[in-house]
Amino acid sequence: MNVCLPVSFEERVALGAGERAAVEGLIAECRDADGFDPCMEFDTHLNADRDLAAWRLAWAGAARSRILAGAACAFAPSRAEGEISACVSPVFRRQGIFTRLYGGLADALSLSGAGSILVACDGASPSGAAVAARLGARLARAELLMRLPPERLATIRPPEGLRLVPVAAEGLGELASLSASAFGESRDDAAAFAQATLADHGREQFIARSADGAVGLAAIAVEGEGEGASAMLHGLGVVPGMRGRGLGGAIVDSCLVVLRKRGVRAISLEVDVTNAAALALYRSRGFREASRVDYYRAPGRGPVRGN
Repeated sequence: MNVCLPVSFEERVALGAGERAAVEGLIAECRDADGFDPCMEFDTHLNADRDLAAWRLAWAGAARSRILAGAACAFAPSRAEGEISACVSPVFRRQGIFTRLYGGLADALSLSGAGSILVACDGASPSGAAVAARLGARLARAELLMRLPPERLATIRPPEGLRLVPVAAEGLGELASLSASAFGESRDDAAAFAQATLADHGREQFIARSADGAVGLAAIAVEGEGEGASAMLHGLGVVPGMRGRGLGGAIVDSCLVVLRKRGVRAISLEVDVTNAAALALYRSRGFREASRVDYYRAPGRGPVRGN
C-alpha cells in the first residue's frame, strides 16, 4: 500500500529531540518491513564542516498532523568524502522521495568540498545494488559489523606494559598527530576530527602508551546504562613505526578490560572486509560477523547510504 500526501522537505544541521525520535521510529518501521538495517548515521556532529546541513527530512501531510515519510543524513568526518544514508517509509515509496533526499544532501556535500560521495546499503538488502545502479554508483568497499559474545569477555587478560590514557583538551595536538600518522589522514582533517571527538560526551578517546611512548589510539562510545549498556570501539590504530609488535591486540584487550570493569557486555566494532590483519585479530578475541555494509561510489559526487 502506498499513501499519497503533500510532502515538504526540511534541512537541519542537527536534529532536535522530537526529530530524532521521529527518525528512530522511521528506522524501526523500515527495519521491521524490510528485514535489514537502513544504515542511518547519527554521529553527524563529527562532520568536518560544522555548518553542513547534514539532515534532510521529508514530512507528509498538514503541519499539525504531519508524518515523517523519509530521512537522510550525511556523515563526512573529512572534507574530501561523505556518506549519505537514507530511508523512506514503506507506505511512501515510489514517489521520488529517496531521490530528492539524496540529491539535496549530495549537492550540500559537493558545495562543502566533498569530491567523493558513497552510497551505503546493508549487505542483506536485496535492493541495495539496484538503488546504487540507478545512481550510477559502483561498489567501492564494504565493512563488517562484528560483535563480541559476552562470555568471551572473561577470557581477556590485561596486557602488560601498555596503558590507555584518557585524552583531555590539552592533548588535542598529540591526538591529532597520532591519528594522522596511524590512519594516513591530512593533519587538518585529523585535528578537526580529534576536536569533535573530544567534544562528544558519549565518546572517550584514549592514547595508548608503552615504555616507548605513545604507540596508538582508540575510542570507546557507550550507549545506555546498567545491563542495557552497549559499547562500540572506534579508531583503533597503531603508529606505523610500532606495528608488528602485538600492540594492536594489546590495545583491543585494554579496551575490553575497561568495559568489563564497567559492566558493559554488549561490545561491537566495524572493520573493512579487506583488512585481513584486523579481521584475524578481532576473530582471535572472539568477535563474530553480525552484518555487512556495502559502500557504492556515485559518479562525480561521492558516498551514499540508502534502501
